[in-house]
Amino acid sequence: MKHCWMFLLGMLLCANLCAQNYSDEVSLVQMDGDESVTLLATATGEKKKDAADLATKSAFNALLHSGVEGVKNGVAMMASEPKGFTYRFFSESRYISYISGEVETTDTEKIAGHQRVTVRVTIRLKSLRAELLRNNATLNPGWSDAKAVNATAALTPTIVVVPAMKASEGYSFAAMRAKVEAGQLYRSVIDQVTSKFQDNGYKTRDFISQLQNSTTSSLLQSDNQTDDATMLVQQLPGDIVVTVDVSVVGSGNSNECTLSLRAVEKQTSGNLATASFPGGRYMTKDSIRLATYAVEKIQQDFFTRLDQAFQDMVSKGREVFIEVGLSQSVTEWDFDQDSPGTGDFFKDALDEWLRAHSFQGVYDMSNSTAKYINIRLNIPLWNTEKNRSYTLSNFGSEVRKFFKEQLGDDYKATVTAMGQKLVIKVE
Repeated sequence: MKHCWMFLLGMLLCANLCAQNYSDEVSLVQMDGDESVTLLATATGEKKKDAADLATKSAFNALLHSGVEGVKNGVAMMASEPKGFTYRFFSESRYISYISGEVETTDTEKIAGHQRVTVRVTIRLKSLRAELLRNNATLNPGWSDAKAVNATAALTPTIVVVPAMKASEGYSFAAMRAKVEAGQLYRSVIDQVTSKFQDNGYKTRDFISQLQNSTTSSLLQSDNQTDDATMLVQQLPGDIVVTVDVSVVGSGNSNECTLSLRAVEKQTSGNLATASFPGGRYMTKDSIRLATYAVEKIQQDFFTRLDQAFQDMVSKGREVFIEVGLSQSVTEWDFDQDSPGTGDFFKDALDEWLRAHSFQGVYDMSNSTAKYINIRLNIPLWNTEKNRSYTLSNFGSEVRKFFKEQLGDDYKATVTAMGQKLVIKVE
């Protein structure tokens, strides 16, 4: 009996370690070349020591899996890892060997009976990189030896798991937060599904932490209500948004939970994978336990289909439309003249720019006049050199630079994004 209790205790401890949710509140303080990096990380725990330990681990987790803004263009160290590496790295306290000096606690705050702690930690990058290579982990370009890698990066999209929302509930962050906080069911399911993605080598963003820290967010304060779920999806972190719907049905003590997962690409809301996983009937009314059975039914095939669909979408790019027009106030110049800023014929310069910036050279600007240009082109979904998504905002920035160069100080181009279209007015 004693051995049985010890075994159960060990299983519980293992489950807690496997389900550990790391904080994504990690920021760069200083980087010393490829030798070391100093980070600030914040986490919450029942005791100060627990919170400080979790914050320290979160700094490593962000560096390894999700990337830190300002460190190697925000690219994570690992593109893929051997099975169980992250679990062993933290559970066996291997990460401590790669800390330089002491971990400094810079701030503590008590919130709702818990301790919120911020630490400053310096990580020895060169030694950590060697550890990853010893364990046959695949490093992302920028972290690898430049002589040993190709210019293209592995596709490692970031996943965020959120509750599925109905029109009657609303699509705002406030509505989503209310659904998560209404009970423990969705909070537990999101944690477990997120862990499933981590176990399959995906980088994840902690959606629940974002909701908890969104009290001062302008998105939450404005509480914008909309019947367009796409608006919310595009405001979420990550490259792929996975919505989770939980349904518990049954009679008496015989009940079953079914999880419905739908993965969409954030920028286009294009469907990547959809599946339902019934957990089976059990003689219990405990919805969290029933949901756990359903999570255990999630098949590897779902992750395989998701990978393939995302890579197919990346390989084709996405279509964007651009409308370029002249303001009524512009009377002495039009698109059939030389550019005021460079002296080049404007339409020729635009044609060359589109050829260079369109994905696989797919573009068309044949529908144009002296005062109006209609453009259709494909742009990439993924920046393979930086190993991160390429957004319409990124493309819009490139468009602004082109028009600023061509127009000089005489005119100004206003670029407005409207869904998958850019509207440009020259004033």
